[in-house]
Amino acid sequence: MYKDYRYINAGENEVYRYGKKAQSKVKAAMVANDKGYYSIAADGGRYWTIGTSEGKFGEFAKFQDNFFSVNSAGYVYAKAETEKGSKFLKMLERMLEKMVQLNDERYKEEV
Repeated sequence: MYKDYRYINAGENEVYRYGKKAQSKVKAAMVANDKGYYSIAADGGRYWTIGTSEGKFGEFAKFQDNFFSVNSAGYVYAKAETEKGSKFLKMLERMLEKMVQLNDERYKEEV
């Protein structure tokens, strides 16, 4: 993915904002839609970027050793109630943990 005059390849995920609004957007993506899929925008605008790359079968995103498909609208997705769906939720949980950690560090009082 090309953003801010540089490439963010698959496996390189970045979090820019980590407040309540950003956290609520990630939590909303943890709920499957009416067709039974989890999805989240690869380019979360000013909140996050999930790096993507072009592969043999199209665009993909990577988290640890797991590869996720990216549709033409730029959303990373996985079918709910499958092994890939549970790995997708782990990716979002890790992203949420990172946001909470960054937010706590921001408000941590120095002793």
